[in-house]
Amino acid sequence: MLTIAGRIIMRAFLNIIFLLVFICMVGISFSAGQESSGTVTITYVLHRIPTIASNQIAVWIENKDGGYVKTLFATQFAARGGFKKRPQALPEWVKTSDWEHRSQAEVDAVSGATQQAGTNELVWDLTESTGKPVAAGTYVYKIEGIIYWENRVLWQGRINVGGEGNTSIAEATYFPQNATEKGVLLEQVKAVYDPQR
Repeated sequence: MLTIAGRIIMRAFLNIIFLLVFICMVGISFSAGQESSGTVTITYVLHRIPTIASNQIAVWIENKDGGYVKTLFATQFAARGGFKKRPQALPEWVKTSDWEHRSQAEVDAVSGATQQAGTNELVWDLTESTGKPVAAGTYVYKIEGIIYWENRVLWQGRINVGGEGNTSIAEATYFPQNATEKGVLLEQVKAVYDPQR
């Protein structure tokens, strides 16, 4: 049997253990929700394909679980309702972003004319579409491009933000697999996280 002094010491010891566990849990919770700083720069080489029903692209960010975060750029035709007239126009981006229900302000902010051929660069400021900063962690950047009618390419890669700077090289998937026979729209897609920029 423990003496009274022994019980007091045991209780104090258990209280200290409980306090340390609580502090650790709070620290983990804080770091998991910590906002990230810096930017992610996405670069890619764009080729112009001289035909109708082509040259449409959308660039967007998802979280690691596939949840929509933000669109960085979409060609004007598709972004301003062309996907309704031509369902083949960027179907994955339209579905993931639920673009049909996006605000006019968001449409205006990201839509633009078809970009010039050559190297293009977009900067993600690590915010969601609402303007709220994202938490540190892993994100997926995607570029969908329409090569010719239903022939399309989807480039995607993963980038870590909130820690040290790092670079990610994206990989392409073609729909259908022989879509490159209709032309090459995008190449050399990569992302660079800079915590200082």
